[in-house]
Amino acid sequence: MLQDLAALTPPLIVCVAFLIGVGFLVRRELAPKRRAARLRPGPAASREGSAPREAETAPDRGDGSQT
Repeated sequence: MLQDLAALTPPLIVCVAFLIGVGFLVRRELAPKRRAARLRPGPAASREGSAPREAETAPDRGDGSQT
C-alpha cells in the first residue's frame, strides 16, 4: 500500500502545482483592471500616434524612393 502511494507522489505534486498555476492565471485574467494603471501613462503612451522613428529621420527626396 505504501509503495503505491510512493509511486503516485510525483504525479500528484505536479498535478497540484499545475492546478495552482491555472488558478493564479485565471484569477489574474478575470480580475478587474486597476484604474491607477490607466491614469499614469507609460513611456509608450507618449509616442502613440506619432510617425515611426525611421520616418522622422529619413529625408524626403520627393521622387518616392526610400533611403
